[in-house]
Amino acid sequence: MIAATLLSLVAALQVPAEPVGSTDGAGPVPTSELDRLRERERQLLKQIGVLEAELRAERARSLARQEEWIVFTRLLQGFEVPSLPQPPEFIAEALVDPRDPAAEALERAEAERRGRGRQVAAALKTLLKAESVRGFDLLEVGLLHEHEGRTWTGPVIARLVDERGRMVGMLKAARLRLEVSRSARSVSVLLEEGYESRGGVRRPFEGGAVVPGAPRGAYQIRGGRQRIYLGAVDPEPWVEALPELVDPMLLSRANDDGLWDLKELRVQLVRLLHEAAQAGDSRWRLIGLGGVRGRELRDVQFAELNPVTGRAERRVFADSVRVLIRRGGGVELQFEGGSVRRGSRVAPFLAGKYRIVLPRANASEWERAALPGLSAPPLRPAIPSRGAEGPSAGPGSGAQEAEELDSEEIVGEQAAPVR
Repeated sequence: MIAATLLSLVAALQVPAEPVGSTDGAGPVPTSELDRLRERERQLLKQIGVLEAELRAERARSLARQEEWIVFTRLLQGFEVPSLPQPPEFIAEALVDPRDPAAEALERAEAERRGRGRQVAAALKTLLKAESVRGFDLLEVGLLHEHEGRTWTGPVIARLVDERGRMVGMLKAARLRLEVSRSARSVSVLLEEGYESRGGVRRPFEGGAVVPGAPRGAYQIRGGRQRIYLGAVDPEPWVEALPELVDPMLLSRANDDGLWDLKELRVQLVRLLHEAAQAGDSRWRLIGLGGVRGRELRDVQFAELNPVTGRAERRVFADSVRVLIRRGGGVELQFEGGSVRRGSRVAPFLAGKYRIVLPRANASEWERAALPGLSAPPLRPAIPSRGAEGPSAGPGSGAQEAEELDSEEIVGEQAAPVR
């Protein structure tokens, strides 16, 4: 601050003094004005002298303080500081804030969840690539969530690419889960509540709609589903790598609880279906039965036969089926987890379910036949038979041989995959 004041005073003294006799457009300067300027100059010079003295004194005091500090630090360096012992462990533990066990457990669970999410993403990418799904490239699959007894992962973001690998759009979905059928040897990747974006145009999934009143710039979808169906694939790698995303029933390979005689059960179903066809219903035949668990028939194969040629026109593969008596009369077969095949065309069940209605079937005959879901199992466990592994291969009548040949045809024929 002192230096700034000196500079301002020097600038003020640099005003040129005009001689007494000088003249300009305003005329000569009066003698009284010259005396005033000289007096002002003497005052400024005196002030400059005082400020310079204060500056020299301040510098001297600063140097004295620095020398005093140096002497003090050198004096401290001459003392030897003894080494202090380590504090007791209980003091160190007391100084650390204790963590909440619940918070620690929550952090560990969240870390495991994120780690499992990365594993799920890697497994899905590998399995889709192994099944030659080229137009769908997953970027993000989110984290695992559980809702109403089913587990799904989300949110999902994927690229849509063409046959040359060029990006042609984006896909976003709130949830991803799997529908796996061992009987149909198929896997369906279900994407729910999302949209596709191509060329800047967003199209909601089938059955979905934009939520009214959504904020500007946001794109909220309610409902809607898109299915990526993979036919003629081995479902076991999908079940082993992604057990959380499939039906818990599929995690157990045991299809039979051993309480029913499968051979007798198959004979009864064939008879009842034949009687329904004689009454005017479609001609259905049971081709394969893997077993019974609770109220459900497991790993079943049905074929609808042409009444003239006797050849199979439609085939149904399902992981489970229930037999129900309709209120208005007749019988209904409800299938879950499978596909329907007509010739070389294969289509998965809509929403994972399918049904066959036999309106002319005699419901009382079906109830008297003692079928799973309609009556209790036998009192004694059934003798294990080869029927749990598929249709019987033993010798029999011509009708049985035809049934075996039809079964081998259905099992051996490869369904055309849908990509």
